Amino acid sequence: MWIKKIEVFHLSMPMKFTFKSSQAVLNHRETLVIKVMDEQGNAGYGEVVAFNEPFYTQETLPDSKQVLLNRVLPLLLGKDIKHPFEIHRWMNHLNAPMATAGVENALLDLLARREQLPIMKTLFPEETNKVIPAGIVLGDLEITTLLDQIEKNLREGYSRFKIKIKPNDGFAKLKRIRETYPDLMLLADANRSFGPNQLSELKEIDELGLLCLEEPLASGDLADYQKLQEQLATPLCLDESIQTIDDLRKAIELKACQVINLKVGRVGGLYYAKQMIEICRRHHIRYWIGSMMESGISKILHVHLASLKDNYIPGDLSPSARYFSEDVIQPEITAAKGLIHVPQGAGLGVEIKENILKAFSIDYRVID
Repeated sequence: MWIKKIEVFHLSMPMKFTFKSSQAVLNHRETLVIKVMDEQGNAGYGEVVAFNEPFYTQETLPDSKQVLLNRVLPLLLGKDIKHPFEIHRWMNHLNAPMATAGVENALLDLLARREQLPIMKTLFPEETNKVIPAGIVLGDLEITTLLDQIEKNLREGYSRFKIKIKPNDGFAKLKRIRETYPDLMLLADANRSFGPNQLSELKEIDELGLLCLEEPLASGDLADYQKLQEQLATPLCLDESIQTIDDLRKAIELKACQVINLKVGRVGGLYYAKQMIEICRRHHIRYWIGSMMESGISKILHVHLASLKDNYIPGDLSPSARYFSEDVIQPEITAAKGLIHVPQGAGLGVEIKENILKAFSIDYRVID
């Protein structure tokens, strides 16, 4: 397929609430959407989900944008792409996995639309679920607000909850939630906030029967995770500590975790996400699908990935309307009785609302 035109939308999407973790506070989401068009007039869309500040990974959104506009997209224009995965041969040296993932995802959507196939059919030769359970992520909130939100979400049909925690009150919040809801599917994400002198707090959390404990250690060192996992019954889940296949293999070798939270942007695209899933399957590491508070273009891709039947738990995937007053996809992601229907159409299986893309754009570039 020949790439005849590329558009880049730099979005700023106001959020409906302020989301707090131990590392960041967000009340709007800036993101990049890449649109690629072929010689037949087909279009594919991908999203670059880096954040403005390097609190999650070192690659920031300005970094990604600079790489794309100055080094990648002008070279992509006019290329005959046999398969989207070939771009990794000439983008890997850039050390910009989120930018790479955005380009790759747009090309995969384009290819699948050309072939009139759902995107998962181009990647995994296996049966997938047509409906998946939604998962809720709740930020660092006061305990009464947390309990009220959990009760509301339970009435809406949700069953799995992830709570953002920090050392000074994380255990107290989780303990109160567990006392109130003894059978709740519950996990916690500490976003690397626990220091070396806070093992006692982690051991307290270990008593609460969590599905997993995500990224607790400030060091991010896999050897430290190995030592911690030996002392905890709770499965440790790694997220930002696993950015490459080598990271995953090292974590497995060290027995540093039992669970992986997989996000396509963080690992550099579906080319690597697919390999990581296959490695997890071979080594009996449980995986599930995260989210980056991204627009529907990236989130619906994660919905597709969460349709694989051996996902460990419901992913961090909830309706578009939870975060944004209006999303850029049609239909938007919705959950009925806690369940999300996986689109079955070609490519991502959704249409892109270009008028909303343009309305949210604070910068727009065309390469043709």
